[in-house]
Amino acid sequence: MTGAEFSGVDVDLLADYVGGALEGTPDEAVVAALIADDPAWREAHELLSGGVVTVTSQLAEFGSAPEPMPADVIARLDAALLAVDAPADVIPIDRAFRDATAPRKETGTGDAGAAPATRLVAVPSEAPRKRARRLRWAAPIGIAAGVIAFIGFGAQGFTGGSDDTQTSSAGSAADEAAPRAAAGKDLAVPGVVAVLEATGTDYTLETLGQAGARAMAAPSLPEDAGSVRKSEPTAGVMSDTAAKDALSRLRVNEALLACINAIADESGLAPITAQSADFARYRGAPAVIVNFTSTGGTWVWAVGPECGTRGVGADKLGSVQVG
Repeated sequence: MTGAEFSGVDVDLLADYVGGALEGTPDEAVVAALIADDPAWREAHELLSGGVVTVTSQLAEFGSAPEPMPADVIARLDAALLAVDAPADVIPIDRAFRDATAPRKETGTGDAGAAPATRLVAVPSEAPRKRARRLRWAAPIGIAAGVIAFIGFGAQGFTGGSDDTQTSSAGSAADEAAPRAAAGKDLAVPGVVAVLEATGTDYTLETLGQAGARAMAAPSLPEDAGSVRKSEPTAGVMSDTAAKDALSRLRVNEALLACINAIADESGLAPITAQSADFARYRGAPAVIVNFTSTGGTWVWAVGPECGTRGVGADKLGSVQVG
């Protein structure tokens, strides 16, 4: 039955009606009215209903009689079961069943004259055992892959601990891994190792120049100088604990690089090379103090937590040229 046989009849909608899919819907009343008033719909309904009854009865007949297993499949299963080297006290089910149903001869041996106990154990073939092992490993491998992916993402970020705490735990080591990565070739200039700091200093426009001068005067640093350096709070210096959460996004390598790119775009000095970044404050607000060089000189920018995000740009708080 096709729509071409009944022009003007929505066969799909009619099939839903016959199958009961429209029960309780507004379309049920619409289709019922069409069947009652339109001869084409009525004829299509009668034809489709009769076909449904026929197909239903035929499907029921398919399951009325069990389909026997082919003899060659039975033979292969028996051979596979018999080929397994079972323990001495384990026997295949088929032989155990034959032994259990055969007439038992009373031997009277032993104190009670009881026959030795026999355990009935299904002995699968080697192939199913291997498949089962593979299935048992499938879920743990999937979970492990998810955990590794999560750890890989989490290791991107770094957070500073309290100022009086030694960075000796495994968590602190993982936290400092990302800064070292960020201070590698992506932030370095020839012959200079980029420095990432978390001093907690509360900078002002006047002290930004001091930060730039300090970075320019810094001696050549060892290879691991990219790790986070912290200073004890002094006058004008605040602990970075409060600012840590606000700047956590920028502690991820990719986010920090995006921030530096935003600074390059907004300053109009591209290309620039970042020499240092200090996770600190500017006029009391969480900020990253970025010291960079370009063909136009050396600059220090204070940028906010949204630096590098779409629609915000560099989130500039203040800047000064130091060279």
